[in-house]
Amino acid sequence: MKRNLVALPAMVVLAVLAGAYGSFFATGLLRQVPGTASVAGPLSLDNYLRFLAGGGQVPVFLDTFGFAVLLTLITALIGYPLAYFIARTESRFLRVFFLAVLVATFLSGSVTRAYGWMVILGNRGLLNSLLLNAGLIEQPFRILYRQLGVGIALVHFLLPFFVLTVVGGIRNVPRALEEASRDLGCGPARTFMRVTLPLSLPAVAEGMALSLALALSAFLFPLMLGGGRVRLVANYIYDQIFVAFDIPFAAVVSAGFLVCSCAALLVMAGLQRLLLRRFATGGLT
Repeated sequence: MKRNLVALPAMVVLAVLAGAYGSFFATGLLRQVPGTASVAGPLSLDNYLRFLAGGGQVPVFLDTFGFAVLLTLITALIGYPLAYFIARTESRFLRVFFLAVLVATFLSGSVTRAYGWMVILGNRGLLNSLLLNAGLIEQPFRILYRQLGVGIALVHFLLPFFVLTVVGGIRNVPRALEEASRDLGCGPARTFMRVTLPLSLPAVAEGMALSLALALSAFLFPLMLGGGRVRLVANYIYDQIFVAFDIPFAAVVSAGFLVCSCAALLVMAGLQRLLLRRFATGGLT
């Protein structure tokens, strides 16, 4: 009985979330009243058939998933060395300093960070001004309103989530195992590949899953730094609601995107298990 009471708040939250997801599927069965933002019956599968037929949302879905996977990989490549340094450095000052810098990014809102990157990456922004003054370029390099500018801002946004997730996983790897590996004749690189990395893979997978989920749902950075030229699924849904006023179809797109996102996370979990098996059997050296 006590266990059920402890789990009650979590069950209530899950029930609310399930109700919200259910409303997406139910709203998709309605239709838009022409010329208005209202919805009405009768119930039909027209919006789902329209979604399955493809059309404008297919390229947006493909761009969003490809872009999100790329950003997740870049975040992991940059974030893992940083997380490893924070977890293994002997300097308490450096560890606290880098953790404080990462945590400080959470204290500034996304709008503030987006405007900051607009100032840095603009045609007359800080980066282009430095490159022009150094004579490295002859004209401003166009970064804003492209995937490059959106990607830079999103990696900056994702990095703290990934690093703070992985730091704990690396610190939980017993140093005694690394020392035993070196005592048995393994060098630092082999010890890292055969001991530290495999044991920290669950944390890496969690960090990548979190980064992928955040990248897939990105809305503000593509809106502000993409200037309408970088359209991800969240922006597409926004347009369906506030431009086309087609709320039922927006609900269907949201439901479809939810299913595809869950499938992507399941694929990532499968890849994690595959890598763990390969490490366990000595498939990677």
